[in-house]
Amino acid sequence: MGGVLMKLGFQMSSVTPYLQSVEQLQAACEKVAQMGYEGVQLQGVSTDIPDGEIARALQQAGLRCVATQEDYPAGFGANPERFIARAQACGSRYLTCALLPREVDSPEKLQRFGETFAQIGEKVKQAGMVFAFHPIGRDFQPMDGVPVYERLMDLLPPEIQLTFCVYASFGSGVSYEQVLQKFCGRMDLVHLKDSLRLPSGEEQLMPLGEGSHDWKPVLAACQDAGVQWVFAEQERWNRDAFDCAAASLQYVQSVWPQG
Repeated sequence: MGGVLMKLGFQMSSVTPYLQSVEQLQAACEKVAQMGYEGVQLQGVSTDIPDGEIARALQQAGLRCVATQEDYPAGFGANPERFIARAQACGSRYLTCALLPREVDSPEKLQRFGETFAQIGEKVKQAGMVFAFHPIGRDFQPMDGVPVYERLMDLLPPEIQLTFCVYASFGSGVSYEQVLQKFCGRMDLVHLKDSLRLPSGEEQLMPLGEGSHDWKPVLAACQDAGVQWVFAEQERWNRDAFDCAAASLQYVQSVWPQG
């Protein structure tokens, strides 16, 4: 892709229903690899599948596990060591955590959460990986005039990164350009997700390039900000999920920044 350092990966949560058994996982990894994705962010895999089976499926498909992602309220916060071990088994470089608990609704509670999050970050660091926070939804809303995710990132050690979903910033009043500039050097991973407003008013997720957003300037801005990996993501589909993944790949390749 033009010899640039930034690479294109696939967010596996996009095909969560197809990651619930060893056989499904193996088939999904093979399909994603055959499309031409260079790596994946692992999320959505059944917790019943042993770590060794996940690592084997990735290896057999020739897929690189760049990162894993976990939701804080869905077990990660209570037992981070379990998910750190899974990330290590898969050879992951990054471990991203999303979903700030709903009860964290004041600066004081955010301060305490930040202390806990930093302690987990130290465990991730000791395991040889980079820890990151992934803001979505209400994390972009202001808390005493400052977006929640900004407040949290200011509380955390600088080695804890931000994993940014450009789509999540649309309509939030937060400019993706400003986020990329502010966290330049602290944001190696970015998610890309597209959508289209239907006549009914419903927001339909679409393959990249088939929605209402222009991704060429976004990709150029990501490259300028030193982003290492961008991940195509789409958790709901209007046709076969893997067809959507392939369409996103083809589109992104067509608008990939050169030089």
